[in-house]
Amino acid sequence: MKMARAYTIQKFGTGYMHYIELGSEDVQRLTADGNKRVVCKMNNKLEIHAAIMKTKEGMYYVMIAAKYLKQLNLTINSKVTVAIEIDKTALQFNVPEEFAEVMATDSKAKEVFDHLTAGNKRGLIALVNMVKSSDKKIERALLIAEKLKAGITSPQKIMARKP
Repeated sequence: MKMARAYTIQKFGTGYMHYIELGSEDVQRLTADGNKRVVCKMNNKLEIHAAIMKTKEGMYYVMIAAKYLKQLNLTINSKVTVAIEIDKTALQFNVPEEFAEVMATDSKAKEVFDHLTAGNKRGLIALVNMVKSSDKKIERALLIAEKLKAGITSPQKIMARKP
């Protein structure tokens, strides 16, 4: 990990989106060759995978989910020490054990998953990460596997209710 720097937790308007703003030096270093994915180690405790985002006005930032702020006992205007590096992991996302196990035991679903775009892969993994309990993660991973085998590969369509 690169040397850590202090950042301030900020929030967009009255919404729930918290973020840290990246300086121009960080942006140049982290977006080389069109990269947008990073790993952030916060307060030397919690490592998260994230995307570098940009506002219409040209500000670059990394969103920090409320669950991570809660784990670190941080709120808006809190100072946080963050080491940020280019994400070189295969999926550039935290893959829950439950999802990995379902894919390992269902070769047909894994084959479809392996041929998806990186964004769709992250979207499907995010669907599993959205639920808290291990049982619900298994249930959701199994649903995703079944939908993949049925030809449904879009994260939005997988969770869509039937009309």
